[in-house]
Amino acid sequence: MSEASTEDAGTLLKDPVVRLALITLAGLVLALWIARAPTSYTGNLPLIGDYVPLKLNAVYFIILGPMLASLIAGVLRFQAARRGRVQSGKLSSGNVGRDGIVLVIVFALIVLASAALSLQYFLTLAPAEMCPSRPHYDFLWTNVPGPTRITHCMSGTEEINMEAPYYLEPQILQSWGHVVWPVLTACLLIGTWRSWCRTRGE
Repeated sequence: MSEASTEDAGTLLKDPVVRLALITLAGLVLALWIARAPTSYTGNLPLIGDYVPLKLNAVYFIILGPMLASLIAGVLRFQAARRGRVQSGKLSSGNVGRDGIVLVIVFALIVLASAALSLQYFLTLAPAEMCPSRPHYDFLWTNVPGPTRITHCMSGTEEINMEAPYYLEPQILQSWGHVVWPVLTACLLIGTWRSWCRTRGE
């Protein structure tokens, strides 16, 4: 890689939109890995786990991950739309077209990771008695009656399931949320990319 290319990459990484997008993508990939390998994460936060009684596990990552992706996409949209966030000339590497392509690839990966995480809601989660009959796309038109704990149906997840949350009521809204969140994330990131390219091109 030439010195100019290295400098251009460094300049692009100074952009707060690009940095936050990359951090979001890394977080979603980690959440998806935990969702598919649920026993690999004990639920304790690194370094501060002994002091914080917060037991995040694979179920929480599946439930909250796509929602947080949409929230961060909204923050990215706001950052890109703010004309005065940073003088675009100071961050422009002179390769707005190439930088735009890099950013659209990162955004596409964010949407794919968010959609894959949402898909886990139907593939790996269910009430305990319904685990053998997965997947449960029928949750989009049927409700689980009464307060029901969410179960991660992969083997070896008994300890995780004791700390899992309950389905929201009506549960059908939670199910549709996992369709809406990736779509909302995609729409917000399309708007972000347009604003970002417009600002960088000025």
